Amino acid sequence: MIGAIVLAALAKLILPPTYVAQTSLVIDTKGVDPVTGAAMPTQGTNPLTTQIDVITSRAVAVKVVDDLKLVESTGEEADRERLGKAFGLLAALEVRPASQSNVLRIKFENSDAEFAAAVANAFADAYVRTSLELRLDPARRQNVWFEEQLKSLRDQVEERRQKLSAYQREHGIIATDERIDVENARLNDLSRQLVDAQRVSTDAQARQRQASSGQNQSELPEIMGNSLLQSLKAELVRAEARLAELSERYDRNHPQHMAASAEVRALRDKIAAETRSATSSITQSVQLSDRQVGNLQQAFDEQKERILELKRQRDEVSVLSREVDSAQGAYDAVLQRASQVRLESQLEQTQVAVLDRASVPSRPAPPGLIVSIVLAALFGAMLGAALALLLEMLDRRVRVGDELTRLAGLEVLAEVPRLRASFRPSRPRLTYGGKPPLEAKPA
Repeated sequence: MIGAIVLAALAKLILPPTYVAQTSLVIDTKGVDPVTGAAMPTQGTNPLTTQIDVITSRAVAVKVVDDLKLVESTGEEADRERLGKAFGLLAALEVRPASQSNVLRIKFENSDAEFAAAVANAFADAYVRTSLELRLDPARRQNVWFEEQLKSLRDQVEERRQKLSAYQREHGIIATDERIDVENARLNDLSRQLVDAQRVSTDAQARQRQASSGQNQSELPEIMGNSLLQSLKAELVRAEARLAELSERYDRNHPQHMAASAEVRALRDKIAAETRSATSSITQSVQLSDRQVGNLQQAFDEQKERILELKRQRDEVSVLSREVDSAQGAYDAVLQRASQVRLESQLEQTQVAVLDRASVPSRPAPPGLIVSIVLAALFGAMLGAALALLLEMLDRRVRVGDELTRLAGLEVLAEVPRLRASFRPSRPRLTYGGKPPLEAKPA
C-alpha cells in the first residue's frame, strides 16, 4: 500500500498535467424524411451506438488530422504517418452518451489545453461532415442510377406507344368496342335471316318430295293456290259430266261424243301441264332457297370470322395498351422516386447539431494529488490483501489434523503441539519439607 501511495505521488508530481476538452452533440433519432417529412422506420439497434462508432472511426480521425494539418508532407509515407496520427488521436478520445437523452459528449485528453479543445471541436466538425457525406453519397449514386433508368424507361414507353399506334393504323382500329357491337348486331341479323331461309328451304324441299312422289299433289300450296289450275279442274269436271251424259245418248264415234272426249283430253293435258309448271316452280323455289341459305351461311361464317378477328385485334390492342400502361406506370414511379432522390442529394441537412463547442480548459483534469493518494492507498490495500491471499493459497503445508484427514484420507493418531522457545527464567520448583510437591493423580 505504501508503495502504491509513493508511486501515485511521484507520478502526479513528475508527469505533466492533462487537460480534458468536451464537445456536446445533439442527435435527432426521430427518423423523418427530409424531403417528404414522413416518419421513417427506425432500425432495431441503438442509433446512438451507431453514431459513436462513426465518431470513433478511422475516416473521421483522418479528417481531423487533415483539418488540424498535423501532417504537412504528401506521399505514401505521409499516408502512413497520417494514419498513425489518427490512431493516436482515437486512443485519447472518449465518446459517451448522456443519460436519458440524445446528446453525445466528445472528450479529448491531452497535456496541451488548447490542442485538446481544438481536437474535440475538430472531431465534432469532421463527424458532421462525415454524417452528411454518408447521407448524400448514396443519394447521389442513386440519382445517377435513377437517371439511367429513367432514360431506359422513357425509351421503352415510346417504343410501346409506337408499336400500339402502328398496329392500330395497320388494322384500321379506331374504336374497337363500338365496331364489335355493330358487327355483333349484323351477325345476329344474319343469324335470323339464315334461320328463316333454312325454314323456307326445308318447307320447299318437303313440297318437292311430295310433288316428286305424286301423292297428294293437289294438297300442295302451289297447286291449291293456282287459280288457273283450279278453273281448269272445274272445267274438267263439267266436261267429264257432259261426256258422261253424251255417252248415255250417243256412241263414242258420234261427233258430239268425240268432241266432248277431245275437250276432256285437252283439259287434262292443260291440267297436267299446269301441274308440271307448278311442280317445276317448287323445284325452282327449292333451288332459290338453297342458294339463299348457302349465301346466308357464307355471309354468317364470314361475319363470324370478322368478329373473331376483331376480338383478336381487340385483345392484341388490349395487350399492347397494358404494356404501354405498365411501362408508363413504371416510368412515373421511377420519376417520382428520382425526384425525391435528386432533392435528397442536394439537401445538405443532417440530423446532427453541435450543442456546446469545447473551450480551452483552465484547470487540469481530475484526479488531484490528494484524490490520487487516497485511490492509491485503497488500491494498494486491495492489492496487498490479494497478494497475501495468493501466498496463503500457494502454501501447501498442512497445519491441522482435520485438513490432513480431508486431503489424504488418513487417520490422525496424535498431534505434537508447537513448542515455542521461552526466554523467561525458569522458576524454582517449590518443595514441602524437602520433598517434591505432590502431583495430581489422574482420575
